[in-house]
Amino acid sequence: MDQLFKSLPEVIKAAAQSQLGILALLVVALSILAYVFFAKATVRVRVGIFVLLFAGVIGFGVAMFRASDPGLPPTSSVVASKAALSKEARTLLMGAAADPSGYVLYEKFGASVDLHTNGVSLLTDKFDHHAVATWESALQELVDRGLLAARGDRGEVYEITRKGYDAAASQPRTQGSPQGS
Repeated sequence: MDQLFKSLPEVIKAAAQSQLGILALLVVALSILAYVFFAKATVRVRVGIFVLLFAGVIGFGVAMFRASDPGLPPTSSVVASKAALSKEARTLLMGAAADPSGYVLYEKFGASVDLHTNGVSLLTDKFDHHAVATWESALQELVDRGLLAARGDRGEVYEITRKGYDAAASQPRTQGSPQGS
């Protein structure tokens, strides 16, 4: 027993390295506590306590694995994805949805850039850095929300995703949305 108490910090440190280790440590700790507190209780009470502890551990395990599932977005992302898109991001999304190929092109050449979709250039003044930064931010907003996906390795071609088409269909129409030429 003394050896257990001496090695307890290492056991806790090792268990904390993974979610299963934390869950196993929780089960062991609750088992020891239940034994200490309910060893002299009636069988009926011990079974009831066991069922409650078991349900609690299962609930904790499910919550822990759901929170770490990479397929599920974190809570803050869920809140952010429900927030309204910026005016520029909405314009860019609507243009990409209307584009027959679903592409957004962000072309960099020399010291200049151009952002266009559906045959419309969205950077009317390419020397206005504030406008360039605003449209770059809109593009990044759509990528971060999974509405556009980068294609290629140069950061110049983006394609609307199914989630993007769904979001575009649910957006209110604005006058600033690029229409086909």
